[in-house]
Amino acid sequence: MTRSLLVHAAALAVVLLVPSVASADSYLVTSCRDPLGQPNPAVGWVASSTALGGATANSCATAGGALKADLLGATPPPSADAAWRFTAPPATRIVRVLATRATRNVAPIGTSPDVIYQLTADDRPLEECRPGPDSSCVANLSGPVDKQGLNAGRIEFRVLCSDGARTCSRPIGVDVSAAWVSLEDAAAPAVSNATVVDDGETSGVLRATFNATDAGGGLYRALVKVDGKVTQAVPLAPAPCSDVAPADANPYQFNVPVPCPPAVNGAAVAVDASKLSAGPHGVEIAVEDAAGNQTVVVGAIEFPRPNVASGSAADRAAALAGRLKMWFVKSRTKTRSSYTSRYGNRVVTRGLLRTRRGRGIVGARIDVYHIRQDGSRRLVKTGLKSRAGGKLTLILPNNVDTRTIEFAYRALRPGPITSRQRLRLTVRDDNGRIFHRKGRSR
Repeated sequence: MTRSLLVHAAALAVVLLVPSVASADSYLVTSCRDPLGQPNPAVGWVASSTALGGATANSCATAGGALKADLLGATPPPSADAAWRFTAPPATRIVRVLATRATRNVAPIGTSPDVIYQLTADDRPLEECRPGPDSSCVANLSGPVDKQGLNAGRIEFRVLCSDGARTCSRPIGVDVSAAWVSLEDAAAPAVSNATVVDDGETSGVLRATFNATDAGGGLYRALVKVDGKVTQAVPLAPAPCSDVAPADANPYQFNVPVPCPPAVNGAAVAVDASKLSAGPHGVEIAVEDAAGNQTVVVGAIEFPRPNVASGSAADRAAALAGRLKMWFVKSRTKTRSSYTSRYGNRVVTRGLLRTRRGRGIVGARIDVYHIRQDGSRRLVKTGLKSRAGGKLTLILPNNVDTRTIEFAYRALRPGPITSRQRLRLTVRDDNGRIFHRKGRSR
C-alpha cells in the first residue's frame, strides 16, 4: 500500500522535493524545516566531534538555521571528526532520508585527498566525497539528496580527516538545513477493554471507550468510519502528536521521532447520530498509530439501525416505513382513541405495527409518553415491543389520573418519531368528577 505526497516548497531558499510515493506503514520526522518551511529544533539528532579540530552546532530552531559539522583550523589535526547522527526509535527502521545539505571546501585541491564528507546508513556510505585529482566531487554539494529503499538503524552526516598520522590539508564542513527521515513502523496497536458504554438508541450518541498500547511512533488518533469512510479523527494526545502540515495529503508528518504516547487508558469516542445522513449506517471505530497502522476497537455496529429485532434485509427495509395504530380495548368510540374509566380500574390498550403492505413488524420498540393536564410530557416506557403479527399490548397502572398517552415509533433508533398514536384517557373519581392528581405526575 502507498500514500500520495504533495510537492512542498520550503521557505528561506531551502527547497525539498517530496516524492509522490511514500512507504506503507511509515511516518515522517522533519528536522530543521517542516513541509510548510517553518523551522524546528531537529529533535532526535545527536552531535559528536573530536575535542580538537571538530565542531558542531544546531541552529535549526531559528529561521535559516542548520545542523552544522566542521573541521576547524587551517590544517585540522589528525583524525579530526564532526558528525550529526539520527537513530531510529525502538520498533522502527529508517527507510528513507530526504535532506538539503551544502558542503564547504570539498572541491579537489592539489593531490591531498585527506578530508572526507559522508552521508552514511549504519556506517555504509550513501554519498561520499574524498576530494582529490581523481575525485568525482568536482564542486561542493548543494540542494536535496534523496536516499530511498533503506533498512537502517541510524544515519549520519559526517566530515573527517582520513589521515590519522598527519594534519589535514584544509578544513571542510557541511550544513544540513533540512532533514526528513521516514521511519517504518510495522506493528499495529494492541487494544484492550473495548466497551460500548452507550449504544445510542435513547441518547442518540454512540459512545465507546478503550485502552491501547503501541510500539514505535505511538498512538495517534481514533478513527470513526461510517460505511467504510473515515468521517471523524479523534486525537489521542496533544502536540507533538499532531500532523505538522495538515493541509497536504499526508497526515503522518511529525517533528519528533516518537511523537505520540505508547499507551492510552480510557480513551473515549462518540458518534452523534444527528451528524449522520438519514438512514441506517455501518459504524466502525479504530485506533491508529503514528504510521497509519490501525486496529479495530468497535466494529460491525449498525447505527442508527432499523427498529426491528431481526429478520431479512427486506424485513428491515420494510420496518423503515412502519405505521402504528393503538386503541383502548373497552372504548366505545368509533376510533377507540378515547376512553373514560373509574379511578383504580385497570385500562388495557392494544395496537398493531405494520408495514405499508399490512405485514406485521416483529420485535420493534415503541416509546410510551404520558402527557398530563399541565402539558408536562414524560417518557415512561421504552421497552414495549411488537409481537408476532406486529401486535402490541400495554396495561396501564391502576393509579393513573386523566392524561394523554402517546405511543411513538421510530423507524431508526436513534432517530425521529416516524409514526405516532395518541390516546385520551379520562379518569373519574367515586363522585364522578374528572380526576387529576395534585403534585408530581406518575
